[in-house]
Amino acid sequence: MLIFLAKSISFLHFFSTFVLMKNKLFDDLPKSVKLSTGKWVHIFPDSGVGYRLYDPIAEAELGRILFDVADNWIYDDHLLSVDEQEELAGAINGHQKEMEQLLKSLTNDKH
Repeated sequence: MLIFLAKSISFLHFFSTFVLMKNKLFDDLPKSVKLSTGKWVHIFPDSGVGYRLYDPIAEAELGRILFDVADNWIYDDHLLSVDEQEELAGAINGHQKEMEQLLKSLTNDKH
């Protein structure tokens, strides 16, 4: 009976650790975005109000994007073009689909 109790306690310890670490294991993973230029960028939530940007192919930091409470953003480096910055900001705040639809509608109107 004590062996069963010891095994169940160790399982409960494992399970509780897994449940507590679920956020770190699954939710805090970097978001990967492929830009229209073909560049891949990993987006890491920063401890503040911004996001660190990382190029996994070149293994280089690309700076940070900072947001205010009104979802206005500013890029604090010079490595990305304005279009790339806008794509990343849209991917971070969830407006990427609306931006893609707007771009498609603009290109369709020209034809």
